[in-house]
Amino acid sequence: MNTSRLFPSRSRLLLGVLLLSALLLAACGGPTQESWIGVSTDEQQDTLYVSQGKRVVAINPVSGAVLWEYEDERATFYAVPTVVDGTVYVGDYSGRMHAVDANGQRVWRYQPAKQAILGPIEVAPKDRVIGGAAVDSDKVFFGLGSRNVAAVSRTDGQEVWTFTTEHGVWARPLYVADDPSNGNRAVVYVTSLDHNLYALDAETGDELWHKNLGGAAPGNLVYDAARQRVYVGTFVSELLAVDLKSHDIVARFKTDGWLWGSPAFDDDVLYFGDLSGALYAVRVTESGFEQVWKKPIAEEGIRATPILTDGLLIVASEDHNVYAVSKENGASRWYRDVKAQVLADLVFVPAEAGDEQEAGLVIVSTTEGDRLVVALAATSGEERWVYPG
Repeated sequence: MNTSRLFPSRSRLLLGVLLLSALLLAACGGPTQESWIGVSTDEQQDTLYVSQGKRVVAINPVSGAVLWEYEDERATFYAVPTVVDGTVYVGDYSGRMHAVDANGQRVWRYQPAKQAILGPIEVAPKDRVIGGAAVDSDKVFFGLGSRNVAAVSRTDGQEVWTFTTEHGVWARPLYVADDPSNGNRAVVYVTSLDHNLYALDAETGDELWHKNLGGAAPGNLVYDAARQRVYVGTFVSELLAVDLKSHDIVARFKTDGWLWGSPAFDDDVLYFGDLSGALYAVRVTESGFEQVWKKPIAEEGIRATPILTDGLLIVASEDHNVYAVSKENGASRWYRDVKAQVLADLVFVPAEAGDEQEAGLVIVSTTEGDRLVVALAATSGEERWVYPG
């Protein structure tokens, strides 16, 4: 692998850390101190789904009680589960995609096609699903850690198409139905570590166009339907805006550190952290990007996408802390030591109807085995429950 192409040089130390993480992930079968578990919620936000080791676990977000477990002894789960219409779609470290129903029972499991070597001997290709999946009415779209994007049937998991990239896809594909920027056809947008943003026909997997972003893009795309743009961060310390009609990069914003997670987008402002520990609020304007504020809040990198709630911007860092700051100016409101690195995106769960004591819960996943998931009160940062408890 040409690492100078995959990760443009900005900091030798940071490059070494990232490459070490990648090597650890490639060399072992399960999560390590350098990896993280996936946490998400369903459309009703009344169940959490946690991918960890050989299991996917459904948890009550208010109490932390386990509702059910789905286990596969051959799997190592790492990707964030995607939940649509009661079905959980989650990839594993063998390049497989699992569909699990609302009771924790397997609906189907996609196995990548085997490749023949030495005549009759066949082996399954070694790959990993690292990011979440996107779903349309009849297909599930996901990327593979080494290269390629796949689409499989929602009904039975049969492969519909694959698209080849030059390097890995770590982000969740973005599905846009009836995309006006592409003749109102449904389009799947994918970022890759090969520096490119790809637009693919959702039905066939054919490439419609691609754009070189100038750096590896590991984070999820943020879609701006009003402007027909997507926003994405790269490993060359840039936040980019790409126009989906012209396919051009129409705005750039330089950051102190590399961008891993995706921004949170609200009222024309993008909120995001970088690997230097800085947090940014950047307004989207007709002429480009305009910085609203910037705060160096963490001692180590911020990989997770921030969440917004009740005037607060909440984000977590590798320095073991979760931080809540004012959405308006970045002023500190509270912070909490969760006693382990936080590398994955946070989840917000609103308070139950009639509960005047809680504004909601911030769900955090960590690298610590006995504190894999921590629930904090959104207004104060007080710890509510821990899984495993």
